[in-house]
Amino acid sequence: MTKRIAFLAGLSAVVALFPAQQLLRAQQPLSGILWDFNETSAKTVHDSAGNLDDPIEGLTWRVPGVEGNGLLFDGYTTRITRAADKVPQLKGGFTISAWVALNYYPWNWVPIADQNADDQIGFFLGIDAFGHPGFNLSVNGIWRQLTSTAVLPLKRYSRITGTFDPQSGIAIFVDGKLAGSLNVPGEFSQASGTDLIVGRIRNPQQPYPSWLDAFRDPIDYSLDGYMDGFELAQGARSAEDELAAFAKVNLPAKDVIETAVLPSGPPGAGPFGAFYASLKFEPSWDRPRRFGPDQDVVVRFEQSPMRLVFWQGTNFIPAWVTENGKWYTDEFLETYGRPRCPDGGDCEPMSDKQGRYSHVSILESSDARAIVHWRYALAEAINYKGGNVDPLTGWFDWADEYWTVYPDGVAVRKQLLSSSHIDEGPHEWQETIVINGPGQRPEDNIEPDALTLKNMVGESVTYHWEPKTDKLFNFPKGPAKLDRPANANIQIVHLKSKENPFEIVWPKGVSLDTYSDTKSYSMFEWWDHWPVAQISNSFRLAVAPDRPSHASLSHIYWNPYDKTEGTETKLLLCGLTSPDAPGVVTLAKSWLSPAPIEAAGRGVAAQAYDPAQRAFVIKRDAAAAPSTLTVTLDASSEKPLVNPAFVVENWEALAKVRLNGKPLSGKDNVRIGLSHNEGVASLVVWLKLEATSKTVIQLDPVPE
Repeated sequence: MTKRIAFLAGLSAVVALFPAQQLLRAQQPLSGILWDFNETSAKTVHDSAGNLDDPIEGLTWRVPGVEGNGLLFDGYTTRITRAADKVPQLKGGFTISAWVALNYYPWNWVPIADQNADDQIGFFLGIDAFGHPGFNLSVNGIWRQLTSTAVLPLKRYSRITGTFDPQSGIAIFVDGKLAGSLNVPGEFSQASGTDLIVGRIRNPQQPYPSWLDAFRDPIDYSLDGYMDGFELAQGARSAEDELAAFAKVNLPAKDVIETAVLPSGPPGAGPFGAFYASLKFEPSWDRPRRFGPDQDVVVRFEQSPMRLVFWQGTNFIPAWVTENGKWYTDEFLETYGRPRCPDGGDCEPMSDKQGRYSHVSILESSDARAIVHWRYALAEAINYKGGNVDPLTGWFDWADEYWTVYPDGVAVRKQLLSSSHIDEGPHEWQETIVINGPGQRPEDNIEPDALTLKNMVGESVTYHWEPKTDKLFNFPKGPAKLDRPANANIQIVHLKSKENPFEIVWPKGVSLDTYSDTKSYSMFEWWDHWPVAQISNSFRLAVAPDRPSHASLSHIYWNPYDKTEGTETKLLLCGLTSPDAPGVVTLAKSWLSPAPIEAAGRGVAAQAYDPAQRAFVIKRDAAAAPSTLTVTLDASSEKPLVNPAFVVENWEALAKVRLNGKPLSGKDNVRIGLSHNEGVASLVVWLKLEATSKTVIQLDPVPE
């Protein structure tokens, strides 16, 4: 008894310390929520109406708001949660309002405010995949849904308000103006036992259009953009009051979110060679990455601002970037479907969202050439399982690609697949993919006459896609087949740029097919699950030109260059070509039908053309010191020389070059480098030269 009396006396003393107003507020139910986001804490947001702090989950920071600060939602993890027992009990009518600036449209419906249970009771104010605001709630026990036809702009603040009036029903306002209404008078039913979630979906769901998601992969995501001035209030605000609330705010005259640009390194042309880089995209994408600096690789060229980029945002999948910033890639190795891919999806580096298996390194870089090694696993997007698992060793499919790049913007792509199932299921080796930056449609980057195919006798056919004249989700009107000219082994992709990508493959076993079986909102087939996107999905069809995306045009199939019991190798010559560049057929002949070579000089042991290096390789005796080397090439119109390269093994000095007896100098004409791959010192010489007759090249060592 004594202890009880002492406790009550102490409690009375504590109560006396608090103002009566605070005690009254603690006892009465909350009347509303008001977050202005002007506090500085990264973990909580303060509700000035209820005098409560609510937790913020995920990546976020303060950003410019309509007044003071706003809050960034990163598109994946950010949300605010109000516990169910602290959500105001809504009686009669009510209003929910917030200022939102979208960076990208959501993958599917995303909540501004969500306190609903199974779309049966409660409310949901949100935005759909097209940027339409919607307000759904339970009236008289029926789940009512109102979606506005208004489309929210990207990068700028819009005021979205949902109201419920027991007398007139549901209304949506955008920027103070009525944007939709539903005449459903009655009684609202609140999901009182459910937490209020702001800015992030409650449970994983499939991206829109979900019925066409081939692999049925639900994903987690949040609002991607900024929010300011969130309010949940008792009573349905009138149209006049809503217009006044919008009018009293002076919105910024320009975008509050900057449109990101796909990064490709320093602008303009620069010294030729490969270098490591830390390529930045946008803060909400860059900050969560768990990569140290200098993980990306860029190959730069002196004659043009074009470049070859191996960037985390493409999962290090290499892309050619034209002089005006158009991005193109020839895909990667891929297998798909059960049982080859464990979860039935696509096993490919495109699915390796965190770069767990994909790595890039520079093997060689000099004035004469660069060699970049890209290694990756063929893995799926959800659980990072690999394709074609060997039951005995646990190894799954891996690929090594060696990109040998020369100053003329031409590269040999050597693809080496290591697999226990070389002959037991399909592997894709090439796909014609154009990458679109934020705000771009495929039409912004690709010409309607998108592809030209050529064969080795110079025959040529250009294939056309019909421009889209409607906004419907339907099949592109592209070519049904890519079967002309006969024996075509050369492809040119027509981008809206001076420089255009090309591909040359071995002429044996060649065939091509086109993309024509997937509906699209573009005149080309169009997806945005890659690049950059971190969703665990490999088939999301793009519905708007908001986020980075890609369009596919064709596949090329051709015979392997080499094959063993557990490996297969293919070669592809690729790069960017412009109208004033050597003819692509002539280039193909120089690679596929090289001029015969004879090399004379001290220590020469062998000479041959290596298409995997696009170089004439001369092997010397390691014991022989470098001395004058004479190389004779019996070039002709069918075996031409186009910017030839020479690799002289066991040569440790630089060299002076003579062409047909005349000294050759200047980087525009000759480039020289030294290589030490595999511990062998080699001289690398590249010449800017086109020839169809016998050509003699003399190399004289230059002592250090």
